[in-house]
Amino acid sequence: MHSLVRTASVGCAFFLAPFSSARGADDQASLQGKWIVESFQYNGGPVERMNEAVREFKDGKYTLTPKTGDVIEGTIKLDPTQKPKTIDLEIDGRTLKGIYEVDGDMLKMSYTLNDGERPTEFASKPDSGQILVTHKRVK
Repeated sequence: MHSLVRTASVGCAFFLAPFSSARGADDQASLQGKWIVESFQYNGGPVERMNEAVREFKDGKYTLTPKTGDVIEGTIKLDPTQKPKTIDLEIDGRTLKGIYEVDGDMLKMSYTLNDGERPTEFASKPDSGQILVTHKRVK
Protein backbone atom coordinates (compact mmCIF):
# COMPACT_ATOMS: atom_id res chain seq x y z
CA MET A 1 0.00 0.00 0.00
CA HIS A 2 2.80 2.43 0.88
CA SER A 3 4.43 1.67 -2.45
CA LEU A 4 1.21 2.51 -4.29
CA VAL A 5 0.83 5.83 -2.43
CA ARG A 6 4.47 6.75 -3.08
CA THR A 7 4.14 5.91 -6.78
CA ALA A 8 0.95 7.95 -7.05
CA SER A 9 2.61 10.90 -5.29
CA VAL A 10 5.63 10.78 -7.58
CA GLY A 11 3.37 10.46 -10.61
CA CYS A 12 1.35 13.49 -9.53
CA ALA A 13 4.53 15.47 -8.98
CA PHE A 14 5.74 14.67 -12.50
CA PHE A 15 2.32 15.44 -13.94
CA LEU A 16 1.97 18.78 -12.09
CA ALA A 17 5.60 19.94 -12.46
CA PRO A 18 5.11 21.42 -15.95
CA PHE A 19 2.11 23.43 -14.73
CA SER A 20 4.03 24.72 -11.71
CA SER A 21 7.00 25.57 -13.92
CA ALA A 22 4.75 27.40 -16.38
CA ARG A 23 3.13 29.40 -13.57
CA GLY A 24 6.59 30.31 -12.27
CA ALA A 25 7.61 31.47 -15.74
CA ASP A 26 4.42 33.57 -15.96
CA ASP A 27 5.20 35.23 -12.63
CA GLN A 28 8.85 35.76 -13.62
CA ALA A 29 7.59 37.49 -16.77
CA SER A 30 5.12 39.65 -14.83
CA LEU A 31 7.94 40.92 -12.58
CA GLN A 32 10.32 41.81 -15.42
CA GLY A 33 11.19 45.49 -15.68
CA LYS A 34 11.53 48.44 -13.35
CA TRP A 35 9.45 49.22 -10.28
CA ILE A 36 9.48 52.35 -8.10
CA VAL A 37 9.28 51.87 -4.33
CA GLU A 38 6.25 53.76 -3.05
CA SER A 39 6.49 52.60 0.56
CA PHE A 40 9.24 50.78 2.48
CA GLN A 41 8.76 49.76 6.10
CA TYR A 42 11.02 47.86 8.51
CA ASN A 43 9.83 46.77 11.96
CA GLY A 44 6.65 48.76 11.40
CA GLY A 45 8.36 52.08 10.66
CA PRO A 46 9.12 53.89 7.40
CA VAL A 47 12.60 53.76 5.85
CA GLU A 48 12.61 57.11 4.07
CA ARG A 49 15.87 56.63 2.15
CA MET A 50 14.27 53.70 0.29
CA ASN A 51 11.28 55.70 -0.95
CA GLU A 52 11.51 56.14 -4.72
CA ALA A 53 14.25 53.51 -4.95
CA VAL A 54 14.17 51.55 -8.19
CA ARG A 55 13.90 47.76 -8.14
CA GLU A 56 14.56 46.03 -11.45
CA PHE A 57 13.93 42.37 -12.24
CA LYS A 58 15.63 40.79 -15.22
CA ASP A 59 16.25 37.11 -16.02
CA GLY A 60 15.97 35.83 -12.43
CA LYS A 61 18.13 38.63 -11.05
CA TYR A 62 17.29 41.93 -9.44
CA THR A 63 18.80 45.22 -8.36
CA LEU A 64 17.52 47.67 -5.79
CA THR A 65 18.90 51.16 -6.30
CA PRO A 66 18.12 53.64 -3.51
CA LYS A 67 18.33 57.40 -4.06
CA THR A 68 21.41 57.37 -1.79
CA GLY A 69 23.65 54.51 -0.75
CA ASP A 70 24.83 51.30 -2.34
CA VAL A 71 23.00 49.30 -4.99
CA ILE A 72 21.77 45.92 -3.76
CA GLU A 73 22.01 43.02 -6.22
CA GLY A 74 20.83 39.45 -6.02
CA THR A 75 18.77 36.67 -7.52
CA ILE A 76 15.19 35.60 -6.96
CA LYS A 77 13.37 32.30 -6.74
CA LEU A 78 9.58 32.27 -7.00
CA ASP A 79 7.00 29.70 -5.98
CA PRO A 80 3.62 30.87 -7.25
CA THR A 81 1.95 27.61 -6.16
CA GLN A 82 2.05 28.65 -2.49
CA LYS A 83 -0.62 30.75 -0.76
CA PRO A 84 0.56 33.47 -0.46
CA LYS A 85 3.08 33.21 -3.30
CA THR A 86 6.67 32.97 -2.05
CA ILE A 87 9.85 34.69 -3.12
CA ASP A 88 13.42 34.08 -1.98
CA LEU A 89 15.84 36.95 -2.41
CA GLU A 90 19.45 35.74 -2.53
CA ILE A 91 21.93 38.44 -1.49
CA ASP A 92 25.60 37.85 -0.70
CA GLY A 93 25.03 34.23 0.31
CA ARG A 94 21.97 35.05 2.44
CA THR A 95 18.40 34.08 1.62
CA LEU A 96 15.67 36.51 2.58
CA LYS A 97 12.40 34.56 2.72
CA GLY A 98 9.36 36.45 1.57
CA ILE A 99 5.95 36.58 -0.02
CA TYR A 100 4.75 38.63 -2.98
CA GLU A 101 1.67 39.71 -4.85
CA VAL A 102 1.39 41.32 -8.28
CA ASP A 103 -1.83 43.17 -9.01
CA GLY A 104 -1.64 44.95 -12.35
CA ASP A 105 1.01 47.66 -12.00
CA MET A 106 1.40 47.17 -8.25
CA LEU A 107 3.85 44.81 -6.55
CA LYS A 108 3.71 44.09 -2.84
CA MET A 109 6.48 42.17 -1.06
CA SER A 110 7.05 41.26 2.56
CA TYR A 111 10.22 39.50 3.67
CA THR A 112 12.27 38.76 6.74
CA LEU A 113 15.58 40.54 7.00
CA ASN A 114 17.09 38.62 9.91
CA ASP A 115 16.93 34.99 8.71
CA GLY A 116 13.61 34.45 10.48
CA GLU A 117 10.53 32.60 9.37
CA ARG A 118 8.85 33.49 6.09
CA PRO A 119 6.05 36.04 6.62
CA THR A 120 2.50 34.77 6.26
CA GLU A 121 0.92 38.19 5.80
CA PHE A 122 1.80 41.50 4.17
CA ALA A 123 2.79 43.38 7.29
CA SER A 124 5.75 44.92 9.10
CA LYS A 125 5.19 45.10 12.83
CA PRO A 126 7.48 46.46 15.58
CA ASP A 127 10.33 44.07 16.44
CA SER A 128 9.24 41.61 13.73
CA GLY A 129 12.38 41.91 11.59
CA GLN A 130 10.04 42.10 8.60
CA ILE A 131 10.07 44.45 5.65
CA LEU A 132 6.96 45.49 3.75
CA VAL A 133 7.48 47.15 0.37
CA THR A 134 4.95 48.40 -2.16
CA HIS A 135 6.06 49.21 -5.69
CA LYS A 136 4.52 50.73 -8.79
CA ARG A 137 5.62 49.60 -12.25
CA VAL A 138 7.60 52.15 -14.27
CA LYS A 139 5.80 52.78 -17.55
